[in-house]
Amino acid sequence: MSGVSAGETQAAPGPAPASGAMPGPVPGPADAQAGAPAAEAAPAPDLFNEQPKKKRSTGKTVGIVAAVLAVVAVLCVAGYFVYTTFFSTSPEEIIAADLEEHLSFYEDPETGEGDRLLSEADSVLSGLGAYCYPDDEAYTSWLDETSFEVGDITIAEDGETATATATITHMPLISYVEEYMGETDDAGEEQESELSVTYQRSGSEWSVDSIDLQQAVFDAYLPTDEELILSDVYWYFGDVDSINDEFILGLEAGAGSDLDQLGITAEEFAEAFLDGFNYEVGDVTVDGDVATVDVTITSKSMDEISTEFQNRFTEWASTVDPSTITSEDDLYKQGGQIFLEVTREAEAAERQVELTFTQDSSGVWWMDTASEDDLMGTMGV
Repeated sequence: MSGVSAGETQAAPGPAPASGAMPGPVPGPADAQAGAPAAEAAPAPDLFNEQPKKKRSTGKTVGIVAAVLAVVAVLCVAGYFVYTTFFSTSPEEIIAADLEEHLSFYEDPETGEGDRLLSEADSVLSGLGAYCYPDDEAYTSWLDETSFEVGDITIAEDGETATATATITHMPLISYVEEYMGETDDAGEEQESELSVTYQRSGSEWSVDSIDLQQAVFDAYLPTDEELILSDVYWYFGDVDSINDEFILGLEAGAGSDLDQLGITAEEFAEAFLDGFNYEVGDVTVDGDVATVDVTITSKSMDEISTEFQNRFTEWASTVDPSTITSEDDLYKQGGQIFLEVTREAEAAERQVELTFTQDSSGVWWMDTASEDDLMGTMGV
């Protein structure tokens, strides 16, 4: 029989599966013929991971990129704001703020800086001839009326130094304190002074030397050398409107008995001698610790009056019968009348004098003795 080996039995074919029926279970290894390899089970399909990938649309990609760029732009704006707010303050702004803080301390009498300023103010005024011994309230009141404004800040080309300026507005110290203490009726007019200091840079820090700043503040707030000298000159001559009373007091204190002997009063002689008196103070020139002041004085000359008196009195005496002189007192009285007449007739004339002042180690200005002598000589005293 063809197709069959000897000893083999041909299996009868089983019935064919019905159409549409599911196939029977696949025999496992135990059902396989001995020695035959086991059939591998087909893997179940992965319905999630094995899905075919779709291509991302171009429109969605562009939208994502735009959103990222928008976020970055917001972050950049925020970063710039933080930088400009906290890290990019200009040197000019830093210096201006620092100087304003320092000056605010000097403007407050309750701070150490303000107290030093007022102490220096009193030290300056105590060296004047017209020192009025003001109390603390006078200085505090003066400081309360001061103000300041920080001005230009100029950075040097090398970027290492800067010049800072400020304008100080205040009442003149001398006249203000004198008016406060009732010595005068005029406190003067408000004035402005300029302050300038140098700042040094160290890394990102700017600072000013405290001693230099203090001196600049003193110079701006307190009287200048010229003002101090002028104050002494005016004190020396006195107020033209009130000089008559002061002159009378001086005469009564120094020559009252002599005037009584001559039979004239201090008021009579003062009125005669001061008729036409005036003075005008010119320029003040300061050179280190030496200063000069030009003064024009209009007055009668005591030398000329004395010379004319001697001539007239001698002439009168030569014409008088000695027997008519009943007492020495009458002689003095006659001399007093001639002296008063000569004084009244004398003419006031302009005279120029240059006064020299010298500043001592304490900063006080003094009129030289030679200048005082020249002044008295010019007035003929």
